[in-house]
Amino acid sequence: MRRCLPICSALLTALVGTLPASADPGFAILQLGVGARAAALGEATTALVDAQASASNPAAVGGGRSAALSHTEWIGDVRHEHAVTTWGSHDSDAFAADVLLSHAGDLERRLGPTSQPLGEFGVYEWTAGASWSRPLSRRLRAGVSARYARQSIDTESASGAAVDLGLHYGTGPWWLGVAARNLGRMSNLDREATDLPLQLRLGGAVVRGPLLLSTDLHWTRDVTTSVHLGTEFRVRPRLVLRGGYQSGDGRDASLGLGVFTGDWRVDYAYLPFGDGLGQAHRVSLVWARDPVR
Repeated sequence: MRRCLPICSALLTALVGTLPASADPGFAILQLGVGARAAALGEATTALVDAQASASNPAAVGGGRSAALSHTEWIGDVRHEHAVTTWGSHDSDAFAADVLLSHAGDLERRLGPTSQPLGEFGVYEWTAGASWSRPLSRRLRAGVSARYARQSIDTESASGAAVDLGLHYGTGPWWLGVAARNLGRMSNLDREATDLPLQLRLGGAVVRGPLLLSTDLHWTRDVTTSVHLGTEFRVRPRLVLRGGYQSGDGRDASLGLGVFTGDWRVDYAYLPFGDGLGQAHRVSLVWARDPVR
């Protein structure tokens, strides 16, 4: 633990050093999470090791081999796709590569309050990246992710790059995690650059028999600090039930389940939104060999 403290200090110093005096975060795809398990747990996943950990904390990319595909039906006809694969060793270096896409089409183009639209356009955001984690001691791992990002709105487009840094401590039955995400910048989109949603995440998790409990605190630039809670209960060897809570973001409770068969797992999450906005659904197909819970 003594070795962990100076590294955490350096991580936080690097994060604060990137903050501008004033900015509005954008690139929503980097704020929404990727996996159905994470969504059902209220995005309280900074300390959890699984196939899609690179989206929340690169240091939590564990050993073994895995692959996962996820699809999300968001409100407003926005769709969200994610694919990731991981490989490596629990006791040495581990790696991940992933692609993330968000798209919304058939939006009406208007230049003013007209009765008829001038046409339709689409909004696309996507990223492609790689992650690397390695042990610093028996319990402590450090990780880094680097990704290319691109967004297109109608005929305008912009690109950029971002880096995530993370630490993960513990080998069970409890874990701690810290991550600084989306350190980077975008090129101009119609004369103005989109500011990436710079984020600091702190999390912890513990397992007691069939029960897993996790909690996170997320600070995102120019967004209210949010609290995240998640629980997972294994009711049968091949079935887990999940529930979560997160403050802010127009929603609070989330529900889900996971069904196992051999090396395969299917996850589902139900995400209701307040103010009559409707609900979102996310499903993931996960294959994992030699997984860590």
